[in-house]
Amino acid sequence: MAVIDDEALEWALLQAEGELDDQRRRAFQRWYDADVRHKGAYVRAMVINNALSRATVQDNLRPAPSQPEAGGWETQSARWVTRRRLLAFGAMAASVAVLAPRMMTAPREAAPAGPAPLVLATAKGEFRKVPLADQSAASINSASQIEVRYGAHARQVTLARGEAWFEVAKDKSRPFTVQAGAVRAQAVGTAFSVRRDGDSAEILVTEGTVAVWTGEDGERRMVTAGERALVSGPAAGVTVERSPQEVQRRLAWREGKLVFMNQSLKDAVADFNRYSAKTIVIADRSLDRRTLIGQYRTDAPERFARDVSASFNVPYTITAKEILIGRPS
Repeated sequence: MAVIDDEALEWALLQAEGELDDQRRRAFQRWYDADVRHKGAYVRAMVINNALSRATVQDNLRPAPSQPEAGGWETQSARWVTRRRLLAFGAMAASVAVLAPRMMTAPREAAPAGPAPLVLATAKGEFRKVPLADQSAASINSASQIEVRYGAHARQVTLARGEAWFEVAKDKSRPFTVQAGAVRAQAVGTAFSVRRDGDSAEILVTEGTVAVWTGEDGERRMVTAGERALVSGPAAGVTVERSPQEVQRRLAWREGKLVFMNQSLKDAVADFNRYSAKTIVIADRSLDRRTLIGQYRTDAPERFARDVSASFNVPYTITAKEILIGRPS
């Protein structure tokens, strides 16, 4: 197995396991940009890893996992052997998949539905930036999931939940479309985010122009850089407003930050609870509409509560699972 394929699998599995910290992300980006062969190998490794995670095969055909040491952790060399087996197994499976249609003799066999989508997800409080097969990239926010399907004439991403920001590589022959429920956002070469909340969606454009519509044949609204599009439900129209500062404020999560500029305490707490392991609770509902200004790391809910306590002259309490602000009214 080529060294590049080994390296690509190592990165693909680290991405899938959510193990990349800032230092490793930078190292990955350097490796990815260093050689066009790295890009192709990485895409192959991601496809193989994704297919294997969803495949059902005989137990005796699966690559044998390495045995953990007494401490419960695999050694690096053992993990490396396991990953080489995974890649070899995946390559073999891919070859079988290519040859299988030629071996089929039953004329009534149904046509395959196409390859399974590449599924990328994050846990609560986790962020990931993932290169896609066409030189585009997806930055995936906390507790989010996207499904990526690329075909000969279209690039399709489904936002199953949460939020993601896309840097789209130009390819006029294959429009790049993100679907969030009934909402569609389409671009050729641009940068924009889509956030889904049930049947509602918000699209923030940071570069270029994005077409936004609902349903299959809804009226398209063109949203340009610095604009924000809102759709409140599957049958609702698209509302567009220009607010470059608000667009940048709402996308501060890409740097692991939350920025508040006269947001209500209720909205600020809702934003923090998208990331915080401890749920922030406003015990005194009279505080809901109080406004605040500040910038915080998404992993600093205690500091946020402390500042709110000092600003509004109210108590706060930290428990094992919650952060309570104010006294119950």
